[in-house]
Amino acid sequence: MTANRVRGPGCLAMVLNGQGEILLQLRDDTADISWPGHWSLPGGGREPGEAPLQTILRELTEETGISPEAIHEFAVSAYEPPKTPPHVFIATWTGDERGLIVGEGQALRFFPLDRLPEKMPPHMRHYLRQLCPSP
Repeated sequence: MTANRVRGPGCLAMVLNGQGEILLQLRDDTADISWPGHWSLPGGGREPGEAPLQTILRELTEETGISPEAIHEFAVSAYEPPKTPPHVFIATWTGDERGLIVGEGQALRFFPLDRLPEKMPPHMRHYLRQLCPSP
């Protein structure tokens, strides 16, 4: 992770496995980050010169160790208008969950969409509802 970030919207990835479950990352439980100890989508901020797709591919590699088999951007509405929403990508990965690398946070886990954890930031639920209306 680099401290030089581009101002503006970050990037998030909704990674689905072969069973239609979503990959979530348990954030560190430290006071110096937003939403400590909450489950979140992997992602992060852009570095200088990066396009959003490059950012999310880098973040997925750094935070989870995976390279998705397919990925595309999905437009979402802002959680707090008039703020600009993040770049949200839908990706698929059919690798073995035991191959995930926790490069950031406390844990990575796939969850069925109808059984998401309670401790999730509201803005993440907002984006997930747009991507798959059931959460």
